[in-house]
Amino acid sequence: MRALFVAGAMAHFAIGVCAAVAPRWFFEAVPPWPPLHVGQIQIAAIFDLAMATLFSWAATDPPRFAPIAIAVGVVAEWGHAAVRIGHVVTGDNPATDLFLPFLMVVFGAILLTVGIGSRLQPHSAELRARRPRSCS
Repeated sequence: MRALFVAGAMAHFAIGVCAAVAPRWFFEAVPPWPPLHVGQIQIAAIFDLAMATLFSWAATDPPRFAPIAIAVGVVAEWGHAAVRIGHVVTGDNPATDLFLPFLMVVFGAILLTVGIGSRLQPHSAELRARRPRSCS
C-alpha cells in the first residue's frame, strides 16, 4: 500500500509542480484542451499538489492514514475523470483527452480495491490478540 501512495504522490507532484511553475509550457506540452487562462492551469496545479501531499502523508503510515487517503483519492480521481470525460462527450475537448482520465479511473479503482482488501483482512494487532499463547 505504501508503494501505491508513493506512486500517486509522485505523479500528482510532477504534474502539480510543472503546472504551477511553468503553466504556459504545461498548457502547450500536456493536455489537448481548449485555451485556458494561466490561472486556471495553476488552480489545477494546486489540486495536484494537494493530492501529492495527501498521498505523501498516507505513505508515512499507511495503516493509520489509508482510510482517509483512499476515500479522498477515489472521490478526487473519479470526480476529476468524470469532469474531463464530460468535456469530451459535450465536444469541449477532443477525444484524445481521454487518456489521462482513463488513468485517473484506473488509479481510483486500484485505490478502492486496495482499500476494500485492507478492510477485509484482520489487522495484525487483532491477529496477535486472538493468537493463543503457548504454555512453555
